[in-house]
Amino acid sequence: MRTRRGLLIGGAGAAALALGGLGYRAWDRGVWSTGQGLAYSPWSEWGGDAADGVKRPLRAAILAASPHDTQPWFFEVGGDAIAVFADRARNLGTFDPFRREMHLGLGAAIENLVLAARAYGLAADVAPTDGTLSLSPDDAPVLVARVAFAPAPVARDALFDAIPHRHTNRGPYRADQSIGAESLRRFADLVTDDAVRVVFVVDGHARGELGALIVEATDRIINDPQMAADSARWIRQDWRDITAHRDGVTTDAIGLSPLTTAAAKLLPDLGAKSVDRGWLSMTRDMEIPTAPVLGALLVRDRLDMRTAIQAGRAWQRLHLAATAEGLAAHPLNQPVECIDRNAMLGRADNFGPAIAKFAAAPGWEPTFTFRLGVAERPANPSPRRALEQVLRT
Repeated sequence: MRTRRGLLIGGAGAAALALGGLGYRAWDRGVWSTGQGLAYSPWSEWGGDAADGVKRPLRAAILAASPHDTQPWFFEVGGDAIAVFADRARNLGTFDPFRREMHLGLGAAIENLVLAARAYGLAADVAPTDGTLSLSPDDAPVLVARVAFAPAPVARDALFDAIPHRHTNRGPYRADQSIGAESLRRFADLVTDDAVRVVFVVDGHARGELGALIVEATDRIINDPQMAADSARWIRQDWRDITAHRDGVTTDAIGLSPLTTAAAKLLPDLGAKSVDRGWLSMTRDMEIPTAPVLGALLVRDRLDMRTAIQAGRAWQRLHLAATAEGLAAHPLNQPVECIDRNAMLGRADNFGPAIAKFAAAPGWEPTFTFRLGVAERPANPSPRRALEQVLRT
């Protein structure tokens, strides 16, 4: 017969084993490693030093926004110039059939590059490539811009200082805390030019209409098997995947509370359908209702390469400016993704005209939709590939 002491010792041993197993799983799944490790080191090493020469601004460029954190770029340095290429193998497939969003991300990287160059005493002359974005291009890389540098006075500003703090915040915003009209005017002046316009939707009724379009588009995407599959390829739930790939949408970055994030990491990875249902639920029940401002960037031709680069630069400026003012920003570009998918399939589209009416600007079409607000909690960083991984000779 086992003694009471033996039972206690045995129970304590089992509990210790269970706790040890839980502790190992927490370590193995990166529960305590949010924003840490090699996959996140570019965020702390972004400043570089003078010995980097003309490559130094690239450390800021690789921290730019990109769709699903695909980081679809590589760079070639030659003399006093940098060639920016679209790494078209890093695509979202039918989720981005014209690679329009890819070019928005490339424009964002160029904007960071220009801001950093100025801060390091270099004037940057950007020459984008002309052309039209075509349907389902091959994966061969393509030149999207050449950036030439020349010595200039140092010009460091708030946007440059915001670069390492800019993160996509997918969490809840404070619905009762509005963004002042003066701030929105400054943002509009910052991004509006002959190629790009921005519209901010703050009226409750209009915001509800645009939010309904975003939810409808999300529902359509998750019920399109090919779009859903192409999106799922860039979801990184496993810590080893994050460390190996250093890209993609991670559990840390989807906007859950710290406790829920930890629990999600400890549990087995969710299947693609469960991830999609969660995305729809968060969009419908949290992201749209809590956003005091929804918005859209509009262009003359969303499939013009030069314009797509300019629109990406505009979004990066807007996000950096919002960050500098303590605000959060989050792309909600599902309606325009559905516009492109409809064009791919030859289907009639209702999203483009529905969004354009908010701008009341004939001849302009949406290329990007988003939300702004005051976040309830800070956003976690997304992984980034090292500069050495995106340099070509």
